[in-house]
Amino acid sequence: MHTPSRAHAHAHAHAHALAGNSGDDVTIPAVLLSLADSMLLQMRQHPVVATISADGVLMQTYRQLRHAPAARLRQREEMAWRVKFQGEGHQGYQGPYREAMSAICAELQSPHLELFVPCANAVGAVGENRDKFVPRPSACSDQMLDTFYFVGQLMGVAMRTRNLLNLDLPSMVWKSLVGMELDEEDLKATDFSCWNALQFRDHDGQGITAATFEELLHHCCFTCCLTDGSEVPLLPGGRSIPVTFQRRTEYARLVMKTRLSESEQQLAKMRAGICSVIPEQLLGFMTWEELERRVCGSAEVDIASLKRHTQYRSINGINVDKDSPHIKMFWEVLEGFSQADRRLFLRFAYAPVHSPALQRAGLRLALDAHACLV
Repeated sequence: MHTPSRAHAHAHAHAHALAGNSGDDVTIPAVLLSLADSMLLQMRQHPVVATISADGVLMQTYRQLRHAPAARLRQREEMAWRVKFQGEGHQGYQGPYREAMSAICAELQSPHLELFVPCANAVGAVGENRDKFVPRPSACSDQMLDTFYFVGQLMGVAMRTRNLLNLDLPSMVWKSLVGMELDEEDLKATDFSCWNALQFRDHDGQGITAATFEELLHHCCFTCCLTDGSEVPLLPGGRSIPVTFQRRTEYARLVMKTRLSESEQQLAKMRAGICSVIPEQLLGFMTWEELERRVCGSAEVDIASLKRHTQYRSINGINVDKDSPHIKMFWEVLEGFSQADRRLFLRFAYAPVHSPALQRAGLRLALDAHACLV
């Protein structure tokens, strides 16, 4: 992450000027964004491109708002701060605000910003939640942890303003944020291969014996790999302590505990950030599913809603509409998809989107005469 330059300082000063000089702690803040290094510029040119520098919209926003009094982020309007793009004219602030928030979510789930990583199920293409991201366990520098705090503030802002965030996070994240205890189902939901290995069964699904254990796990020591690939010892000197058949239960318990707490620091910062914007007591009354809905909307993809936001375009003089045979077939296939596959389709179409956000974000699905996305 870069040290703020003179241009950044200028943007910071300009943002204060936009916010006004009243000194009132509840004056709506303002953020001046440069698109030179951001994903947003490339998103405008080609929605599929996902490349940013460490100086994208998120980090520019973070630098200008991170030390603002939390009271300034507790807005009940549709936006928590004003957004202005350097060198661009516009009428009103809601459009730029939503565009910037969409870019922030895209950056958070980009491989080029090392805060979140795809969960193991996504990397291995196994199990459920192949579209989910988790905090990177090794993202533990002071600045990275402070950025996680800011991500939590963004979640609190989303709850207050009802501007949903397009983030794909699994149950273990939401449960941690509301203070719920995690269990092995949460590990299974994000790393099925690890969970399955801890069942100690052979290829036929039968419980392994002492003899087959040595055959299958003779190189295994008291270590485990975290989601980001980093290896940690489960015991002092664990890298040189072999796992035996007699200690397999101890090994499974330690792996489970380590994996379920691997992002503890990052999640604690996110929770603290949320609680700086909304009352902490409110989280105590929420289920993890409710928190997810309040921040991101429902993860359920409603085909009827998707149909209402679809435009049909002719190509080479061939007319197409909702009653065209191949379009009907397209919708039949999509209706047969599981919710997970529907979310993957939306990711392919135009970045991570939760269904109720479609109309709010002004998104449209466009199909041509060959039922191709355009």
